[in-house]
Amino acid sequence: MEADASVDMFSKVLENQLLQTTKLVEEHLDSEIQKLDQMDEDELEHIKEKRLEALRKAQQQKQEWLSKGHGEYREIPSERDFFQEVKESKKVVCHFYRDSTFRLFCFLPVLWYVFKVLFLTN
Repeated sequence: MEADASVDMFSKVLENQLLQTTKLVEEHLDSEIQKLDQMDEDELEHIKEKRLEALRKAQQQKQEWLSKGHGEYREIPSERDFFQEVKESKKVVCHFYRDSTFRLFCFLPVLWYVFKVLFLTN
């Protein structure tokens, strides 16, 4: 009986907390909608320009990455070349292997697919 009472009390407290949180989120959303409704053409144009500029920067970044060889799976033959490649990038995915490993040939298509998906989504 006592356990049931504590579970009921916990449920009510949790329910009240969820209700308060939901009300706060709803109020915040309502204020954002009201703010958007009250915007004039100049403010909307400013938002549009900011978004276009962000898209331009993202495209420029992607082109820079492409020029550095990002989004590719390639073999780097020497240690010196490897460190040169890694030094120029913030993030690198490395796959070290031996030709004698059979699973390498199963893994390469998966790795290639992951490179393309990650590169296209970033």
